[in-house]
Amino acid sequence: MKRKQGFTLVEIIIVVFIVAIVSGIAYRLMSGTFSQYFKSQSKLTNLRAASIILERIKADIRLALIPIDDSENPVIEAEKLSFCITDEGKRRMVTYTFNSSEGKVIREVAGGSNRVISLVRVGDFKVSEVGEEDRKLLSIAVVVDNEKDQEIRTETSLANQVELKAVLYPRFFTETLSDEEKFWNLARTSAGGST
Repeated sequence: MKRKQGFTLVEIIIVVFIVAIVSGIAYRLMSGTFSQYFKSQSKLTNLRAASIILERIKADIRLALIPIDDSENPVIEAEKLSFCITDEGKRRMVTYTFNSSEGKVIREVAGGSNRVISLVRVGDFKVSEVGEEDRKLLSIAVVVDNEKDQEIRTETSLANQVELKAVLYPRFFTETLSDEEKFWNLARTSAGGST
């Protein structure tokens, strides 16, 4: 009698079992890789957003002027920062305000434009003076948490929160202009420019 060619039930079960094990291992490897990719993308997005906010504030602080009257004195509150800069050739007050209900940092220029500088949700924005009277510094902390409104938070989504801090020495903490600055301001106004 001739034997029929084919697979036995035991052989088929063994092959199915091996394919299932290999598929399970491949799935775990791929899902772990993609999961890690999306986690890092979310954290990078938050880091970029916090960096943009701080860089914008630092750029304006570099343009900060020493106040020449009381209306130009800086305002430093927990969620608000206001100081005088040169904008389009004029002395103007720029104000950064944190709107906690909307999670936005807004930049307003007196007599100029207002715009939101945070593209993702800001969890917290703190401004404070640090240091002693003769050595004052400005501390700014920005916390970006794009997933803050989610009701159920995982450890991963909590870990995606980013906090950046900067300690700066702005010119508006200087009490008076130096003799050289007074000279150049006088020269500018004498030539028809503005200070």
